[in-house]
Amino acid sequence: MTERNFKGLIVRHRKSAVFFERKTDLNIEGYVLPRWKDQTPVVQPSESSCKYIFNQDEFKELLVYMEQIANEAWKNFTPKEADSMGADYADYYDREFDTEGSLWLGKYYISLEGPFNQPKTNNPIVRLYKFNKRKFESFIYDLQKTLGGNFK
Repeated sequence: MTERNFKGLIVRHRKSAVFFERKTDLNIEGYVLPRWKDQTPVVQPSESSCKYIFNQDEFKELLVYMEQIANEAWKNFTPKEADSMGADYADYYDREFDTEGSLWLGKYYISLEGPFNQPKTNNPIVRLYKFNKRKFESFIYDLQKTLGGNFK
């Protein structure tokens, strides 16, 4: 998987998926709620939530990179407006962690709340979002709209 870091937002991709991740502090203890059957410590909510603020040039650079990796991850990638719940990237269900994450996009910022049920491990990287093709198409569409066009 290739990756690139944008002000702490780690963007990784492979065939059929794009991931937003971040590095966390391994000194922060994981937590367990007493009512959970599984007593495996998970990352703190503060470790899986972050707002990334960019200037216009940084936001354009992010968009250019996203357009590039979209075409590496999927064939026939076409940015288009969300027209269904499956295309809406605001919320997503992460099957691996059996919980939801969310993403908000604004003028020069991306705000993320990653899946909160991620086990606390010795790996400092936590997942904030995992895109499928259709959600990434609508995300890129909105990024382009925010900046007034695509920048390939």
